[in-house]
Amino acid sequence: MILQRLSEYYDVIDADPEIEIAQEGFAPQKVTFEIVLSRDGSIAAINDLRSTEGKRKVPQSLRLPFEGRTSGVKAMFLWDKAEYLLGYLSPELRDVPDGESESDAKKRLKKIDRVSKCFEASKETHLGFADSIDNDDYAVLCQYYSNWERSKLTVDQQTLIDELGTGFGVFRIDGNRQRLHDSNQLRRFWSGHQMKRGGDEVSGTCLVTGDRTPLARLHGSIKGVRDAQSSGASIVSFNKPSFESFGKTQSFNSPVGEQAAFKYTTALNHLLDRKNNRTIQVGDATCVFWSEAKDTIAEDVFSFGLDPARFEDESRATEIGNVLSQAVDGNAVLPEPGAAFHVLGLSPNASRLSIRFWISGTVIEMVGRVAEHQRRLDIVRSGKDSDWIPLWMILAQTARESKEVPPLLGGALLRSVLTGGRYPEALLTTILRRIRAEQEIRHVKAAMIKAILNHNHQKEIPVMLDPVRPDPAYQLGRLFACLERAQEDALPGLNATIKDRYFGAASATPGTVFPRLIRMNQHHIGKLEGGKKVVAEKRIQEIMGRLHDFPSHLGITDQGLFSIGYYHQRQDFFTKKETTPENVQ
Repeated sequence: MILQRLSEYYDVIDADPEIEIAQEGFAPQKVTFEIVLSRDGSIAAINDLRSTEGKRKVPQSLRLPFEGRTSGVKAMFLWDKAEYLLGYLSPELRDVPDGESESDAKKRLKKIDRVSKCFEASKETHLGFADSIDNDDYAVLCQYYSNWERSKLTVDQQTLIDELGTGFGVFRIDGNRQRLHDSNQLRRFWSGHQMKRGGDEVSGTCLVTGDRTPLARLHGSIKGVRDAQSSGASIVSFNKPSFESFGKTQSFNSPVGEQAAFKYTTALNHLLDRKNNRTIQVGDATCVFWSEAKDTIAEDVFSFGLDPARFEDESRATEIGNVLSQAVDGNAVLPEPGAAFHVLGLSPNASRLSIRFWISGTVIEMVGRVAEHQRRLDIVRSGKDSDWIPLWMILAQTARESKEVPPLLGGALLRSVLTGGRYPEALLTTILRRIRAEQEIRHVKAAMIKAILNHNHQKEIPVMLDPVRPDPAYQLGRLFACLERAQEDALPGLNATIKDRYFGAASATPGTVFPRLIRMNQHHIGKLEGGKKVVAEKRIQEIMGRLHDFPSHLGITDQGLFSIGYYHQRQDFFTKKETTPENVQ
């Protein structure tokens, strides 16, 4: 199902004249340098092709002839790493360290031998096509391969390659603006070679199309999944005999036609390209999404609802935010609401990718679920707090640092949002744990606690303060906020209040903590005068009248209610103008 939908999506974007997408036999690669060849086949220059973005140097993305590469030695046509194109040795290979042990020397020499094999493989590949390609520029390339030795690299050229690291390089003939891989003749040759290559090809029924077709032995690499191998990883891969069965080798164990394999890998790489805005990072899961609707507004609204900050254009962000607001109110009008909408979650697993989740629905269903999630998060807030809360910000509330966020929590949260299912209970537990550690509850934590309690436990917590709510835990949270406010009014300028010392204990074991807080409050009330004293006493008496006792302990759900009661009451202090008791008799 996943590969079918991706393969179909390739056909959609391939038919769109405004979208650049790789053709079969070609794929975008990140290129950092070019080798400029003189007409005699010698190197005229090696140029850095990276562009500067801020403080970083960024490689160019070029569409190049492509065949899948394994961990073995295999050369690419008209491009490759410096080891293949130049026989280049990195500093740790060419510089013999002082006191090198015999075993280290053997390892280093083995790596040098592999580099030599890489260059020879590239040389053999390009010279092997010489009789089939009648092209003057290609003849120059063949002359280069026939005569080149890595010892001919100049110090400056070596230094540049050292700086470029593991980037890819391409060829250009001196005097030409066009690089070799851009030659129409060479591109036609490569396409024809791809179509007729492999007389020993294996045919079978493709699991994606159902057609009998040549099967892909290897599938293209998927790039762009966070923390996966930079060279790419695979969804379909059988690289050990223990994974194989029925005498079949490699990807023939999961038969996918060559064309279908190309389409699904190319479509997925297109979605993972950050500039296309079709990815969301949630914890360790890299998620891609797409719809089968022709208009992209639904995808933008969906994306905005999960991560509003990704829209840097303010006017566009406002436009999309307005549509999301309409969706929250149930009034959004989206083109093609019944079109299919897909979300795929991926996470790294060595050289492979794990499918974390696959969720499909219609445009109106998926956008509606994101809107419903944002509606659940709606809670009274200060003017500086954002209207919309991104998923990453919710996850950030569960740990001191982002790297400490439980790895599976992000995927579980996104899955609950997109399916309309229960939020992970672990999310409530971890947020409450952080509140106890920080002795603080702010907008995002309160919003998510409210969403969990309402959605998972049907607590029907309103957006703003509900002074008559019967839950003892909620009223205890309100009481704590009022006791803190009385302390602040009595002792202005305090560096720490009862919140900083007692909040965690009061929310878990109120029976132990509140009697002490009430005694402390008598001293604070005694320091107040006039209207402030009357208001403080009335607030506390009103809440105490709703409490029969102080429970010995509160469970997790009630601790959440305590936090919401406290947050609601604190916000009410700042949003509600109270009667000043100078006028109260």
